[in-house]
Amino acid sequence: MRSRLADGMTELSRVRGADGVPITAAGLLDLEQIEATRFRAWHNQRNHAVSLFGGQALAQGLAAAMRTTRWPAHSLHAYFLRGGVPDQPVDYDVTLLRDGRRFAARSVTASQAGRIILEMSCSFHDAEPGMDHQVAAPADAPLPEDLQTLRDFVQANADRLPDTVVRSYYDRHFPIELKCLDTDGIFYGRLSAPSRAYWMRLPSAAGIDDVRAQQCLLAFLSDYWLAGVAAGLHRSPLTADGFTIASLDHSIWFHRSARADDWLLCQTDSPSAQDGRGLARGLIYDRAGRLVASTAQEAVMRLPD
Repeated sequence: MRSRLADGMTELSRVRGADGVPITAAGLLDLEQIEATRFRAWHNQRNHAVSLFGGQALAQGLAAAMRTTRWPAHSLHAYFLRGGVPDQPVDYDVTLLRDGRRFAARSVTASQAGRIILEMSCSFHDAEPGMDHQVAAPADAPLPEDLQTLRDFVQANADRLPDTVVRSYYDRHFPIELKCLDTDGIFYGRLSAPSRAYWMRLPSAAGIDDVRAQQCLLAFLSDYWLAGVAAGLHRSPLTADGFTIASLDHSIWFHRSARADDWLLCQTDSPSAQDGRGLARGLIYDRAGRLVASTAQEAVMRLPD
């Protein structure tokens, strides 16, 4: 008979991502069905702080909920309750709250080894005819083809970056590509106003055509770089003096279909920072200028002792 320890070691050896290899879109959406409404993810994505990337839990939790309904999502609201770890699988338990004529609602609990890391509510809508308007996309945004990726910028400016820790932080492989509209201003100064914009995409999402799967991948993208706008008036990304920032919650409203493998423009701002917390908001546009999603997130921002 095999011991429980041996079984545990076998399970942990199945986890992908603990070694820092970037997750793929297919791996992100690959959930094992354990029970009728319980799903397990064996593919993890580390963030730059070597914890579980919050966008992973958003995307996989939404994917788990989608296994119980046929409609696309129109919104989700989540609380990050504790940090996840990359070397353990994540379980997603889905509760069916409502199945109506046009709307369905689900709650999702994400946990590792019995410890809850995220609670999320999400709602689904069978789209119907209605009115249509949107806030226009920024008219003067440079095209992504004219900008460097964040990683290319760090490599090209290694001699200007003051700290090897900072360099390694931004030079690590990550599945999301990001291009800032004003990288120099963000890195070598402080924001003159609490707003910043960037293009982002998930290249490995190419070939995934399901609209609902692309919503999950957009949820994954939406957590990247959003919270930092709340600190931009006060410090640059190069400040490595013990300052920490961590997401507390996350909300997304899905407006129009989008592809995560194509460049998406995220226009962010922060209306307030106070009492050790900061609020970040984002409008996400596709190349055609369509507003595809809105997002909001509050983060705890701790100054060094």
